[in-house]
Amino acid sequence: MRLHHAIEVNAPREKVYLALTDIGQMAVWHKGSVRGAIAPGAELHLQTENGLDFGWRTDTLEANRELSQTCINGPGNSAGKTLQISLKDKNGGTLVTLSDGEWQQDAPHLPLCNTHWAGVLHNLKTVVENREVER
Repeated sequence: MRLHHAIEVNAPREKVYLALTDIGQMAVWHKGSVRGAIAPGAELHLQTENGLDFGWRTDTLEANRELSQTCINGPGNSAGKTLQISLKDKNGGTLVTLSDGEWQQDAPHLPLCNTHWAGVLHNLKTVVENREVER
């Protein structure tokens, strides 16, 4: 099974995409440390505010539209899971959809990860809507 989340952000897709793909901005809304790069084939390393370490490889990147990554390392059975984020225009802003998986329905970390993604998307929305995002 895959986790699915969506949130509407009152900002244009370009601004949301920049917040998703700029390492400095990502560190702000993800509330952790980020190093590496977000580019096809590149690796991104993220340490969350509670100390969890994850590595992601960017598989596809389509400006202002979508991003897909594969987890290359992380706690538990994180490695190998895929993350897909897509952006679409909606109500004068941007609809951000996120899908994370594959998960076993009885995986012990499933509820925690599901809650984490909801919080991360809310942080993204708050940061993008309330501050100037620049390259």
